[in-house]
Amino acid sequence: MFKYRQYIAMITLVVMFAAVLAPAAPAQAFSLSDLTGQTTGSDKSSGNGIFNILLGLLLGNLFNNMFGSGQSTGDKPGLPGTLTGGKEMMGFYAEWWPTDTSSYTSLAKNIDKIRTIIPYWGTIEENGALTDRGGKDHASVVKYAHANNTKVLLLVNNAKQTGATVPVHTVLASPALRKTAINNLEAYIKKFNLDGVNIDFEMVPAGDRDNLTAFMKELYGRLKPQGYIVSIDVFPKTDENNDVSAAYDYGQLALYADRIAVMTYDNHGVWSGPGPIADINWVENSLKYALRFIPKHKLYLGVAGYGYDWSSKGVESREYAPIMDLADKHGAAVKWDEASKSPFFNYTDSDGVSHTVWFENARSAAYKLDLVKKYDIAGAALWKLGEEDPALWRTVKEKFGP
Repeated sequence: MFKYRQYIAMITLVVMFAAVLAPAAPAQAFSLSDLTGQTTGSDKSSGNGIFNILLGLLLGNLFNNMFGSGQSTGDKPGLPGTLTGGKEMMGFYAEWWPTDTSSYTSLAKNIDKIRTIIPYWGTIEENGALTDRGGKDHASVVKYAHANNTKVLLLVNNAKQTGATVPVHTVLASPALRKTAINNLEAYIKKFNLDGVNIDFEMVPAGDRDNLTAFMKELYGRLKPQGYIVSIDVFPKTDENNDVSAAYDYGQLALYADRIAVMTYDNHGVWSGPGPIADINWVENSLKYALRFIPKHKLYLGVAGYGYDWSSKGVESREYAPIMDLADKHGAAVKWDEASKSPFFNYTDSDGVSHTVWFENARSAAYKLDLVKKYDIAGAALWKLGEEDPALWRTVKEKFGP
């Protein structure tokens, strides 16, 4: 009863405040965007600007406390707000061959710090069929994760282009094939008692932007009412001019996904010369752009656990442990690039060929986790469990807590 007497008193104060200010409030040059530095599309000439803002904030906070909205202001793109419940670490999980246990080993060692795993177990084919891949014992992985209060989301990618036909376009452009794919996804997650799905469609043609959104809308409409989590991975970008990432309509996808992981890695890779895997400046700029469209409570920052080895022989992707073995074998001193907040080293192999290696470790990852906290987003997503610097998990505990 005392709580509600407080609310009545607060309402009385708000009414008194309105009565005093409303008659005398002149037209203001201020708008919400002026005060916060953000664009809202509001009309600056509406009058009573600052009064309306203050009154709205007072009433909003009041009724949120009284009735509970279940969401923070961070639920709306571009608005400030604080998430509750700490930051979440998700881990992508992959088994490259039937007896590959590196992801499981990392999961078992760090299960207390991983709240969601995303096993790479499915591929959507050109005809909408779902091909099972990965290890032979999905059930044991799911059982272990659930026993430790860790959710399991199916990672499903798209079949790669092998000729003139683009399989992902064929599926996305056909309402019938989209329905077939969704039917198969629903059956799969029910078969293995999963908590939801993670869509990892990559190299989607720019022209399929609306088709990808339609697929996610239909998938969300099917799975969300049943209590399943629907998530998607998207390429990073800082504008809409890059064909590689144009298919991801951040704002529309945010309407039909509970979680969106921005794959902020591969800043340099097999298509480029040597350089940082995830330059901190590039990562932060990509994150800021994503926050213009995606609510912070849905947004996860991609963190890499691997590196690349460049030489005249080509480019090789390498996990953290083999990278350290290379440095030890060739007596290479690991250096630190302060501008990008990334480690690297150079070595010469037994054939006399010069190599340059850039990679990610616990130190570089710490800067990415700091961005998660700085921008108050939902958490981070590691690609992938088993590839990372083991010291990363101490950093996760320090940054995100127990």
